Amino acid sequence: MSSAITLPQTLIKRLEKISTGTRHTPESIVKQAVKDRLDYEEWKLEQIDAGLADIKAGRVISHEEMLARIERKIGVSGARLQTT
Repeated sequence: MSSAITLPQTLIKRLEKISTGTRHTPESIVKQAVKDRLDYEEWKLEQIDAGLADIKAGRVISHEEMLARIERKIGVSGARLQTT
């Protein structure tokens, strides 16, 4: 895999603008942005896998039960907490 990427000119201009106002180089900003996005995507996939494992193990509740729990927690009557 190549380590070079092509960015649209609009992003390059934005990077240059941000980097001139900070102590960060455009390269360091891009590296941090890619790292942050990868960290997020990995976390998201882990959360999806955990949710699917919960479903498979039967650790679920119905929509109605969830509404009842919310109503008990915040003290709202069923008439005020409606679903669409």
